[in-house]
Amino acid sequence: MSKFSWLKYLALAAALLGATVDAQDHSSLAPSSTAPTTVNFTLKENSNDTLFTTSSTTSTTETLPLSENSTISTGTNGTATGFPAATVTSAPNSTIADSKTTAGDQDCENVNIIVKEWEVINDIVKLHTSYKDSENLTITILNSSFALVGGGTANISVSLPSLSNCARYTLNGTFSGKCNHTIELVNIITNPSPDLQFHLNSSQSGDNITFQLKTRGVQTNCKLNYTWNCHPSTGNKTQISTEVMTFQNLTPCQTYHCFVKIQQVATKWYQTRKSNTTADYEKPKKPIVSVKPGQRKITVNWSVSHTKMQPVKKINITSTPKGCSTTKDIMKGDRTGSYACKNLAPYERYTIHVTANNNKCNNENQSSEEEIKHVQTNSEKPATPQIKNINFLANNEFELSCTELDPTKFHGPMGRYLVTLTGAGHTSNSNNTNCKFVFKDLNYLTTYKIELVAHNGQYGSERVSQEITTKYNDKALIGFLVFLIIATSIALAIVLYKIYILQRKSSRRSEESVELITHDDEKQLLNMEPILAEQLIDVYRRKQADESRLFLAEFQSIPRVFSKFSVKEARRGCNTNKNRYVDILPYDHNRVQLSPIAGEQGSDYINASFIDGFNESRKYIAAQGPKEETSDDFWKMVWEQKATIIVMVTRCEEGKRPKCAQYWPTMDSPSKTFGDLTVRISEEQWCPDYVIRKLFISHKSEKTPEREVTHIQFIRWPDHGVPEDPHLLLKLRQRVNAFRNLFSGPIVVHCSAGVGRTGSYIGIDAMMQGLEAEGRVDVYGYIVQLRRQRCLMVQVEAQYILIHQALLEYYLYGETEVSLSELPKHLINFKKNDPPSEPSMLEGEFQRIPPYTDWRTQTTGRRGENQSKNRSLSVIAYDYNRVTIKLEDEKSKDSTSHSDSDLSSDDSEDEESTKYINASYIDGYWHSETLIATQTPLPETIADFWMMVYQRKARIIAMLGKLKDDKDCSQYWEDDKKTYDDIEVVLSECNKQPEFIVRIFEIRHTKRKETRQVYQYHFHDWAESELPEDPSNFTKMIRSIKEKLSTLQEPESSLSPSLIVHCSDGAKKTGVFYALWILLDNADTENVIDVLQTVKVLRKARPGLVSTFEQYQFLYDIIASTYPVQNGTLISDNGPAQATIEVISEISPENEFQPKAASDSTKNEEESSAQDDEAKSGSSNDKQPAENPINGPVTSGAIE
Repeated sequence: MSKFSWLKYLALAAALLGATVDAQDHSSLAPSSTAPTTVNFTLKENSNDTLFTTSSTTSTTETLPLSENSTISTGTNGTATGFPAATVTSAPNSTIADSKTTAGDQDCENVNIIVKEWEVINDIVKLHTSYKDSENLTITILNSSFALVGGGTANISVSLPSLSNCARYTLNGTFSGKCNHTIELVNIITNPSPDLQFHLNSSQSGDNITFQLKTRGVQTNCKLNYTWNCHPSTGNKTQISTEVMTFQNLTPCQTYHCFVKIQQVATKWYQTRKSNTTADYEKPKKPIVSVKPGQRKITVNWSVSHTKMQPVKKINITSTPKGCSTTKDIMKGDRTGSYACKNLAPYERYTIHVTANNNKCNNENQSSEEEIKHVQTNSEKPATPQIKNINFLANNEFELSCTELDPTKFHGPMGRYLVTLTGAGHTSNSNNTNCKFVFKDLNYLTTYKIELVAHNGQYGSERVSQEITTKYNDKALIGFLVFLIIATSIALAIVLYKIYILQRKSSRRSEESVELITHDDEKQLLNMEPILAEQLIDVYRRKQADESRLFLAEFQSIPRVFSKFSVKEARRGCNTNKNRYVDILPYDHNRVQLSPIAGEQGSDYINASFIDGFNESRKYIAAQGPKEETSDDFWKMVWEQKATIIVMVTRCEEGKRPKCAQYWPTMDSPSKTFGDLTVRISEEQWCPDYVIRKLFISHKSEKTPEREVTHIQFIRWPDHGVPEDPHLLLKLRQRVNAFRNLFSGPIVVHCSAGVGRTGSYIGIDAMMQGLEAEGRVDVYGYIVQLRRQRCLMVQVEAQYILIHQALLEYYLYGETEVSLSELPKHLINFKKNDPPSEPSMLEGEFQRIPPYTDWRTQTTGRRGENQSKNRSLSVIAYDYNRVTIKLEDEKSKDSTSHSDSDLSSDDSEDEESTKYINASYIDGYWHSETLIATQTPLPETIADFWMMVYQRKARIIAMLGKLKDDKDCSQYWEDDKKTYDDIEVVLSECNKQPEFIVRIFEIRHTKRKETRQVYQYHFHDWAESELPEDPSNFTKMIRSIKEKLSTLQEPESSLSPSLIVHCSDGAKKTGVFYALWILLDNADTENVIDVLQTVKVLRKARPGLVSTFEQYQFLYDIIASTYPVQNGTLISDNGPAQATIEVISEISPENEFQPKAASDSTKNEEESSAQDDEAKSGSSNDKQPAENPINGPVTSGAIE
């Protein structure tokens, strides 16, 4: 073996153990002829200090094949372009500048080696070198030797020892052979630790999402760059040493993606991480809650905070103990609201829990932090105890025991029983915590009144009274019998004396009547025959023809005052100040006399008269409206005459003039004393036409129980004229008669003077009774009878005609009001066809309603320039109640709440200052409502429609029908902002519910800055059919609108915001909507409905409303399904979530805060002639058409 053979094998072994050489060439290197005795390598950090040096006596030499066509990328001028990218993404490549050998030894002058590129992968350094050498050399790198032959390139891989991560090192090489020299080959940088871990986390806070890169094991000397690529965003973003990326102003339910590349500076090492997250709705903020307790209710008021990512969709209210539970939908923009928890227990502690709710993007419900309020309901009067037993312990001693109440039934902070024992001129009071009392040393044979009350420290219960008589005294029996005989004799003498006095007075009156019968008042009377029921229509038509000439002749023939009847008592000086008007005085022969007070002149006088009814003597008392100074006398009359019903046909003040004193207590001050009488009020129910008050009167010196009196006040009589609809008085009569029974005293009826309106009501009631009993009426004869009993009864011609109209109304339609509890039974009977060939009674009722075709003028809507603005020539707004659009200067101003001039444009509106739109005002159940019916806008009337919405301050629009592209129902708004003439309309929100869609518009006049929200409720589940496909959903939307409308009313306004309802022609579907709207109010307030009268009023307001029998029957059916009945009782409360009762002030707004003055001028005004006051109500020159039973009006009558 040659001396070089062993070197080959040694080099091969070294390559297999510690180094990998990747070199290509077409020739082979010869083995080195000179083998070094020592191989040295040094690896040091970028400093002057050597990190470590290793020596070995073993020499390892590897022959490197060379190639001119190396696959390594090289750069010109000795600049490397880098290795190809690594396939393992966790170990990217890095590059560094070239390194060269330097000549220092003469033998090394021709030696030149260049490291073109390097990279470190998993503790292995790869070098891409180029070199030239005229003679063979060997280079040793990190214990690995490589033979260099000739010139060329070579890829060298060398294993590294364990080094620090992210550190810079200098790699040295040692030549051996003819050139013995150590050189610095290259500076390298080690990779980060393999244990280095990255996690990309995301978190959301409000409308921000933050992506944050979390690391574990990072050395501080590792320089890393972060390249972020996120979307939706603006592209790549490189941030050095920044590990956070934040998205702001998020879009709800949008998914955000982030990709980050972590790369070591100056190397090719990198890692990537990616993450995505969805911007979800966050839990709402906790609501701000306040509570206000009542006796049986708690009002919960809340305020919520809306943000884009924390909206509030619902408010949930619960209570502990149970009794209050509701979920309220919250519309966008609604930040406050309230809910009344009703039917709670008095004086009970409740814990109210309120949360705000919304849904995540996956519709999962989430709630805010719970707001908790502790509240106690107010005290209320306790339940009524019952006397259980009275046990005599002796003849003048007894023990009383009662059924004790459960402690919770005291409804207050404490519980005691109070017993008052009254008798023999003595009153004793006892109280105890248990209901057992003993009364001793009582008078014998004496009747005592026991009054038992439960008291809680604030309120007392209803009184339970019972009379008991002690037993006789055995020792005094004879004396008692003697006393009894004497007392009986005296009483009999007094009775006989009273009979004698009364007979003398009766005889005197008969003589006076005979003397006065010779007066001429009777001569002017006409001889009028009674009118048969079937002749009422013809007689009415004949008498009201020629401007009611015959009615006027009849009325003027009746003496205003029958002078044969004296009024001496009324004219006495002590009584003149008790009369409200100097010319309205009661006749002496039938005036109501009060029990006199000894020594007080005129104490028996009151301006009131007994009035006979139909075949019933003294059925009524006609009285003037009490003055402040006669209120005591009025209640004394009610008590002494045992009256149980008072009918008040006036308001306390009308036209800024006092008409009547408020002689009853209020709910705020429920008890008031009038002389010896105490009047208290327990209930007050307000309806649109009348108010019913439940009063109780008691006498302080009489031991009889307190009496219940029903006070019914009619509030729809206009300041001038008579009620336009005589049905209102028929309805009043029906309410009054419902409270009358066999034990009722006379019905007290009064207005201001006690003659005009009072006589009208009495005349209608009596003549209705005659019509029902005999099928005929004698209106003329009865009014003559009224005038004989009180002067000026039925004071003006309009009132005389009103009586005839009411009788005709009843004859034509009958009683059409139905209570909810009787509705199912009523419908069964009315839907029967008996016989089958004949229409049902329900069909007959519908057919009796006049169509009112052309009953009022439609001049403006039928003009040539306005014809194109009408969708249907059969549905054109009447002139008298059409909605007008103001032009010129006023078109940019807010319209004030519509007055009479707004409602009637016949004469008062200047046609040149207004613009026509096919829209009509509708009378609602509550007369403070402003309801408008109109057609769906045509393309050329959209601007007019929005101007009407703006000028009439409408806050809600109800749209009925599907949205189509044709002219029948086209969209009159855009999905973004659109300006229609002077009105800018922006659709800000659209909430789609299964039953209907709610859109919220922001509208603004271009000449104004402020905007106004308008809500549109779109009921789309109604195609071409006459009826909605789902009636329950239709009712639900109406309920929702009512509730929303009540929240939009301005506190200082007495009118509700306007509601506009439209369908294609403004009639077919709109009529059903408004009929149901009114009927629901009627049912919720009075538990009755009157479909016929409702439809009758609607037809007068606009042509085509409720025009088919199917729609008419639908109204009955939907009310019956909304208010289910079981065994004649409503089984559930289907009223609105929060009932709203409109309270009409008894004082006009102008005078509400003015002090009451009792000046002489006021007194003189009160004492002025009542003829002038009432004559104003019937002397207007404006004529209103009377109603034609067949087709609306037939001619004019003298009714304002």
